[in-house]
Amino acid sequence: MEVTIQKIPGGLMVDGIKLLKGKCGCTSIAKCCYSWSRVKQKGSNIDIEAKMTGPDTEDTYNWSYKVRKNGTTIHVRVEDARDKEIYSGFIPPPVSEWEEKGWEVVEKDGEREDGAVWRCAMCKWLYNDSKEGKPFAQLPEDWKCPKCGALKKAFEKIG
Repeated sequence: MEVTIQKIPGGLMVDGIKLLKGKCGCTSIAKCCYSWSRVKQKGSNIDIEAKMTGPDTEDTYNWSYKVRKNGTTIHVRVEDARDKEIYSGFIPPPVSEWEEKGWEVVEKDGEREDGAVWRCAMCKWLYNDSKEGKPFAQLPEDWKCPKCGALKKAFEKIG
């Protein structure tokens, strides 16, 4: 069965999985300006890169993988931070999402450690389900961002 690749706003949809690029976009040099994600397609090869570190990062690690299905290859490379509080890009999916769709893991180095991650649209602060101890969906609707006070509805899922 052929792999379906579609262009979507901000990236690609591959086999039903969104691959999104992102960066800060503001005109100042803030902490979020150092982080980004890229998605590039060359024929049946797709490269995804992400830099989730910033100037204050103290706990950096790298993870990567390459998956293949029916002639299509996806290569993911990430510079990650265990202590990140803000991030401007989108987090590539864990390798397990590809495996569930029948993709073969060709290479793998390290592992994505984040659970589900949500980002405040106002200040870029991250709510990480695994760090916070409670799934974002279970927060009350009147919950507010602890950094800027934005309402829960201002958050978007980024990974």
